Amino acid sequence: MLTNAAFVDLRNYIKRRIAKAQYRVGSTWYNAPIVETVITSAGIVRVKSQIAHGAPCTIAEVRLINTEQQVWASKVVNVVLETATTNLLQWFDFNITETEVS
Repeated sequence: MLTNAAFVDLRNYIKRRIAKAQYRVGSTWYNAPIVETVITSAGIVRVKSQIAHGAPCTIAEVRLINTEQQVWASKVVNVVLETATTNLLQWFDFNITETEVS
């Protein structure tokens, strides 16, 4: 079984490795900054990104990119940004658990 130290190391590894977010409008990907990465009191690694496209659009997908420019996580969304909408906050939650198989 993993120790508490192992869980802490795994959570901190995720925090260090995620470099940026990207979002897709049509077939074009745009970069978005990571505004916060925290480990919640429940041990969940929460990565928040703020999307500010600057024009009305429909965001079809959001993904996280690691420091090696590889996709680490992706989720399909259908978010319509209208003229009055200036920012969209998206987040990914990573819950690291261990399951014993017998």
